[in-house]
Amino acid sequence: MDNRKEISIGAILSYMVIVVQFISGLVYTPIVLSTLGKSQYGIYSLCTSFIGYLTIMNGGANAAYIRFYVQTKVKDSAKVPELNGIFLKIFSVLALIALVGGWILGFFSPVILGSKISPEEYDIVKSCFFYLAINSAVQIMNCIFSSLVIANEKFIFSKMINIVVAVLNPALTVPFLFAGYDCIAIIVIHLITMTLTLLVNMLYCFRVLNVQFLLNRMDYALLKNIAQFAGFIVLQSVMDQINWQIDKFILARTHGADEISVYSVGSTLNTYYITFSAAMPSVFIARINKLYANEDMPKINQLFIRSSRIFAYFIWLVMSAYLIFGRQFVIRWAGSEYEISYAVGVLLMLPVTISLTMGLAQDIARAMNKHQLQIVINFAICLINGIISVPLAMRFGAMGSAFGTFASEIMMCAVVEPIYYRKVLGLSIKELFFEIARIAPGLVAPVIYGILITCFDLLKSNYVNIAFWGILYILIYGISMWFFAFNRSEKAMAKNIFLKFKIILAKGRI
Repeated sequence: MDNRKEISIGAILSYMVIVVQFISGLVYTPIVLSTLGKSQYGIYSLCTSFIGYLTIMNGGANAAYIRFYVQTKVKDSAKVPELNGIFLKIFSVLALIALVGGWILGFFSPVILGSKISPEEYDIVKSCFFYLAINSAVQIMNCIFSSLVIANEKFIFSKMINIVVAVLNPALTVPFLFAGYDCIAIIVIHLITMTLTLLVNMLYCFRVLNVQFLLNRMDYALLKNIAQFAGFIVLQSVMDQINWQIDKFILARTHGADEISVYSVGSTLNTYYITFSAAMPSVFIARINKLYANEDMPKINQLFIRSSRIFAYFIWLVMSAYLIFGRQFVIRWAGSEYEISYAVGVLLMLPVTISLTMGLAQDIARAMNKHQLQIVINFAICLINGIISVPLAMRFGAMGSAFGTFASEIMMCAVVEPIYYRKVLGLSIKELFFEIARIAPGLVAPVIYGILITCFDLLKSNYVNIAFWGILYILIYGISMWFFAFNRSEKAMAKNIFLKFKIILAKGRI
């Protein structure tokens, strides 16, 4: 199968992954909340947040691997086995660090998390950290093989694995929750599925891709370049993780597990939003690195602007739908005691909408090895977030913490990032904003529709009502964008996709 088909089908499967994860979450999360209760769900969310710091290095090495693999394959393919060997050693060390680090976190958790968590809850916390540490180590080892699949642009296989895992995790977990098991059962089942994923990816790499690892050589100059490149990504990821998870830590110190639980529901919705929005940019990483290896900056700029318009259609649909339907959905989905989580979600999601629209910019920065300055920027944003969030959390709980993050993120996404992308990367931000502004008229009809159904109190807290008005909203949004926002190429692309689906359905009937 050629690369264009892999990318096209991979992009479709990316959203199938999101749909499956969303539907699973729709059914799964209320079960988790009701069976575990506020306290245990808060503990589970807190532990997974902390363990995320140990897998941050994974993200940096992953981005570095794809970049160096693609560019090495273009320039000197004979060196690929040696590169693979270097990264296998790197990931093995990172896995060991995650394993030991997780166990240390569990042992010292009472010192780290404070006295608002009870001794009985700390027994669960320590067990969670033990199994999460093992899971993190397996996840890191899986990363090298999953990165190889993506670097070779085998998106169909990669996304199919993601779909299977998205179905398996809740399907296996729910019976144990109904049987009375606690949050540790969730972690153990995730560990089992992650181990199976690692084994499947290894077999695919060795049997299908014929990947070779040369372990008896070490190019120290290359290792230094990798360390410098990945190190900055890791530091940037640390800042991002602190920025997103600092609220839970503050709430753990000031309020305890129940308030963390309320915040976590809103944070989970934000995670779904970011995951949905980041699905399509992921299929362009290899192409960006190839274009940069060939020094084709005009095509990179063209791809950046064209993709950002397409991202905007999907991202604005999700954000605007959440603003209109989110409150009633949260009440039905999580329960009336989590109504405040809707507002938490709004505060967390609104600022990143701007950043997610420019989804390829960060991958372009990494391909160009010009992502270092973002570390300083992210560090400053984290400081601002912490300074604002602490007093607000003490006074207003989850809402206060979320507002602190909102204030710092809006500064980052609306002001700092556009300037950085224009000045440092040389991307055509003015042209991008002009193109994005041309989409705005397509929002008029959907917004009026949303105002009307809200003013006339037509929305109710049940899935049938939300689905009815929601499907109508999607239709209005799509029609409005077609007439008032889509350009010729986008209409041609939409017609082409429609025709492909029509052919597939016709074949299915035959």
